[in-house]
Amino acid sequence: MSGKAQRRGSDYRRKRKRFHANQYTRNVSDTLAVDCISASAKKLCKENYLDKEVRNSNQSNGYRMINIDILLSELSKYLICPNCNTKVVLKEKILYGLVSEFYVECYSCSTLTTFKSSSVIASSKDYEVNTRITYAMRTVGLGFCGIKNFCTAMDLPSPVSQKSYERIMRKINLASREVADDSMKNAAKEEVSASGSNEICVSGDGTWKTRGHTSRIGVCSVIGDVTGK
Repeated sequence: MSGKAQRRGSDYRRKRKRFHANQYTRNVSDTLAVDCISASAKKLCKENYLDKEVRNSNQSNGYRMINIDILLSELSKYLICPNCNTKVVLKEKILYGLVSEFYVECYSCSTLTTFKSSSVIASSKDYEVNTRITYAMRTVGLGFCGIKNFCTAMDLPSPVSQKSYERIMRKINLASREVADDSMKNAAKEEVSASGSNEICVSGDGTWKTRGHTSRIGVCSVIGDVTGK
């Protein structure tokens, strides 16, 4: 045993070294201007700002859910025939799916005016509201039965037939493919432009409907390193 160990004794305990900082320790004054707001918080703030703009806007567009009895009774109180200046009656007739045809009738001079509750999409010749509900239900994972259940629960008119639903779905599928192709091509061009080279770095991932790699239904994603698209 060395002489130093003998002098320490059995009850000797080594003193802990105190920390005196080092040359790499940043001073308190050397703070960095870091944005501590998360991406989710920024998104919520942006959505609240846009929602506030919509509420303050005087323009009314889009679709609303309204009780048809209230609409017909209230409007009929104030509608006046432009020909004889007498009151007219506003009535509804279910036309096709969720589309209604309203007609304004004057009993005094037999004037009859009609209009529909939805516009027609020029490219597909289908009513917009029927296409919208078909697309909306597909985005939440529901099909034709889901549309019927939704319309029943909300006391809406019956949707389009199964045959019409499938025809609308085929047109939505074609339009979705065109939009997806254009979006991916534009994202690739932006990534190449930002990287300054055709040899770009991407990250990818994929999944399947069932376990294993035998499923024929799957999806994959590829994201650019620079643009995140």
